Amino acid sequence: MPSSVDIPIIARGRIILPTDGDAVEFKGRGGAAFRSPDPHRHIQDLVLGNAALLADLNAAKVADIVDFLAEAGKRLRLEDNAWLQESFALALQAGGLAEPILRGVYDQLPYMFDGCALTALADQTIGIAYLDGWVSGGAPYDNVRVRAVGTRQLHITAGNVPVVAALTVIRGALTKSDILIKSPSNDPLTANAIARTLIDLDPAHPVVKHIAVAYWKGGDEAMESQIVRTSRIDKITAWGGMSSVKHIQKFLSPGIDLTALNPKYSMSMIGADALASEAAMDEAALGVAVISGFYNQTACANTRVVYVESGTDEADIERLVQFGRRIVAAFAALPPVISTPAETRNRDLEAELEAVSLEDDFYHVEGDTLTGGVVISKFPDRVDFYDQLNNRVVNIVPVPDLLDVAKWCDDTTQTVGIYPETIRDRLLDTFSLVGVQRMVSLSGGDSMQIFHDMHTLPPGMPHDGIEPLRRNVRWVIDHRPASHEASALGIAAE
Repeated sequence: MPSSVDIPIIARGRIILPTDGDAVEFKGRGGAAFRSPDPHRHIQDLVLGNAALLADLNAAKVADIVDFLAEAGKRLRLEDNAWLQESFALALQAGGLAEPILRGVYDQLPYMFDGCALTALADQTIGIAYLDGWVSGGAPYDNVRVRAVGTRQLHITAGNVPVVAALTVIRGALTKSDILIKSPSNDPLTANAIARTLIDLDPAHPVVKHIAVAYWKGGDEAMESQIVRTSRIDKITAWGGMSSVKHIQKFLSPGIDLTALNPKYSMSMIGADALASEAAMDEAALGVAVISGFYNQTACANTRVVYVESGTDEADIERLVQFGRRIVAAFAALPPVISTPAETRNRDLEAELEAVSLEDDFYHVEGDTLTGGVVISKFPDRVDFYDQLNNRVVNIVPVPDLLDVAKWCDDTTQTVGIYPETIRDRLLDTFSLVGVQRMVSLSGGDSMQIFHDMHTLPPGMPHDGIEPLRRNVRWVIDHRPASHEASALGIAAE
């Protein structure tokens, strides 16, 4: 692997490579370095400008778009695709995922482009009829028609899991939209590799003609002030940290719609029955290890705080300590494709753990930031640094009633693991109201099955409490003159 990788700009079927007279070197995370054409010199290549130029993609049928994506999916096998091999090698340097985990993520790419799943995704979120033409309001409103049309979109993607790049390409194509993808520094090449695979398949396809991919440093006001204009962008989808979301908000004006997929925090809730037997404790501990440890706790859906229905006397805390030790042991036994020990210590988190370990009246600490650990609160409250928990470290918090946990939930609370299933119905409605977006099972006792079940959803499910595809199109009404008879019926109906 060279010390610096050349990353081209992808501009609607064209590949613009860095040259000696047009190149900027960037530093990725983890010491990776890469070179790209100066994005400031290529703004006109990156944005569409005239929205009427979307006509070619707007005229394409969803079925044809799906066929094209499905054929591309067959070429997105890591072992066969040189572009993906290059992006995989760079992601290993720049990202935070260990090789077995990252390989497992890349192995999922062909399945994301499955034709049947893509068809269902388009039809269940928007409706293929609305994407392919005008749909009548039906009698007595036959004079009214509705259509979903594509838009010009900027996607500021996150790099913690490379599937975000594939998801962005899919969403852009299915909504018949023109997309500019800003790649992240910890995954600067995956979107680029997917776009080049599409170009190899058919450089003249309308989907290819409406994909641009580039990297520029986050917070580059000169770059973003030129791009985020109503004359160039209709919709923005921003993944990632609060700072990046707040930064892009500075350029918003009426006419630009922002979908902010900002950071989420996830948790698990464990009923008292989980501590009632050794078998239940083992099953619950494995479930917690899977939901906390997959992707090495880099995803929004990873549990960081585990609320357990428990008292706080000496015997109760000792039981929680035993539960915590089983979670740490379960971390060590997870398959490498799900989770691995960390490559380096998290020094900031270890400093926090060391500090609270000295407060033994209030906390008990087991494990570390290499192999995984737990910090057990001896009172009903989470640690102050709960949002810094990483490297497979969780905070176990005893609460007298799991409904009390609702006070810690809001619209940043994404995924909640549940064990045992008997507590679900008691919690579901309350936690839906306070902001929780998904509740998954920790039962089963098999790590791969638990992981599979919590990641397998029907096509078209909401993401972070919203439906991104529906937000990414523009809904247009064609309202024609009504016949006298239809008008009368309409008035009568009102």
